Amino acid sequence: MQPKIFWTAYAASLMVISLYTNSIHQEGTLQLTRTFLCFGAAPALIGCSLETAIWFRHSWKRLLLTASRLPVTAAAFLAGTTAAYDILHVYVTHPAWTVIQLILLFWAALLFWSPLLIPAPFSRKQTPMTKFTYLIVTGMLFYFYHQAAGYVQGEPVSVTFMTGGTTALIVYLFYFIHTWAAAEAQTDRSTVKGQFQRVHRHE
Repeated sequence: MQPKIFWTAYAASLMVISLYTNSIHQEGTLQLTRTFLCFGAAPALIGCSLETAIWFRHSWKRLLLTASRLPVTAAAFLAGTTAAYDILHVYVTHPAWTVIQLILLFWAALLFWSPLLIPAPFSRKQTPMTKFTYLIVTGMLFYFYHQAAGYVQGEPVSVTFMTGGTTALIVYLFYFIHTWAAAEAQTDRSTVKGQFQRVHRHE
């Protein structure tokens, strides 16, 4: 599948699911904004930055160094996109804190998407299996957090954000598996001979 075709289908599915869910639960524009920032604007910004080589700038290299530590990245994503919103939503009512929470969410989303979308980070390269595990575990924690928060509060919490985000992660997961399988199918046979036959060194 061509990347442009995938990202077009990804954006369309994210928009349809989010708008439909929001219209049913009447959660307002804040949940739509959170969804599009985290799962739309963040990967779009990374894609555009790859075209302009912005990752070679010193300030953005620092982001990559943090993004290479996947447990830290996953924790920052969950804290910035879920826990921060719930804490500020419950204990702080000033409108300025909403803007702060959206900024935290966007940066957390950049951290989450960076190791998945940037093909050549400046630190050690992540293997496909590592990225697969990272995507699966983070997606499950994202979903179960909302389920647990809804159970504790006695009502559904951020249904638009949870549904749109879970859908986006599942769609990207299928694309990731597809590209991984395609890469594995293209074996460079000229470089694997030494794994099966002894290579005789010429003295």
